[in-house]
Amino acid sequence: MRDTGEQTITPVDLDPRNPGEVRIGNVVFLAGYKLDFDARFFGGLSGLLIAGDGGSMLAVTDHGDWVEAPLNHDSTGRLTGVGTVTMSPLIGVDGEAIDTILEPQERDAEGLARMPDGRVMVSFERRHRVWVYDDLAQEHEPLELDLPETITRLPGNDGIETITFLPDGRLLMIAEEPASTGTTIDAWILEDDLTWRWVGYIMRDGFSVTDATALPDGRIIVLERWFAAPMSLRIRLRELTPAMLDSGAPLDGVPTVLFKQNLIIDNFEGLDHRIGPKGEIFLYMISDDNFALLQATYLYQFRLDP
Repeated sequence: MRDTGEQTITPVDLDPRNPGEVRIGNVVFLAGYKLDFDARFFGGLSGLLIAGDGGSMLAVTDHGDWVEAPLNHDSTGRLTGVGTVTMSPLIGVDGEAIDTILEPQERDAEGLARMPDGRVMVSFERRHRVWVYDDLAQEHEPLELDLPETITRLPGNDGIETITFLPDGRLLMIAEEPASTGTTIDAWILEDDLTWRWVGYIMRDGFSVTDATALPDGRIIVLERWFAAPMSLRIRLRELTPAMLDSGAPLDGVPTVLFKQNLIIDNFEGLDHRIGPKGEIFLYMISDDNFALLQATYLYQFRLDP
């Protein structure tokens, strides 16, 4: 069942002091929208998929729902509007909507990736698992991916936050934070022969991992978040090179973009990209408002420059 309701889509600027395009590091802010949707349990968006033609977006939520919306772009590839938002519950492996059969801690969907064959993969934390959906019409229950115990035994709220497929078809998974007191976050690659290889990811400056997207040239852009109570927030992008994936050393990307609190930012947990009409790389980020009154759901578009 799809939920619809009154909604308000409001254009926003990343930097209200400098409306319009703003360059931060090697990205240029192009467009932003605040999404308000008067439907029960709207919010908590994590993971993000943007259609290759830019015609739609898909996210998952902490409540265990799909969130979909059509998108509009102009001839240059700039995001110009967000259409009617719809929500629908994820279906579980028994064929039932998970909001009716699972406890809240078992519905916390975090990662989202499109597989090379077009299917959609969703990761959950707290009870760590990954489900594979043939389609979003939910005519078929998902399949559950076989995970090693090193993943299923991760701490409850520090599970797989990031899943993305590399251009060569391999799957990269990164947890949110280190499982112990160190600075190495657990990360794995599912190889072509279906074996799991631990690679690790070096945590820098206290930033945790929230999502990633793999570009056609093999680079991986990782979305990170730093938060200190009560209201201090920073968002960062780091870049991994293809060579890092097979170097034998934990992944240690180069920070390229830092969004500080003087900008309109929130708890961004979804990242994806698409290629523009002239080969441009457009990055899209969506925020998780944690169902909190003082937070918001934002969808931002950037252009990634060399």
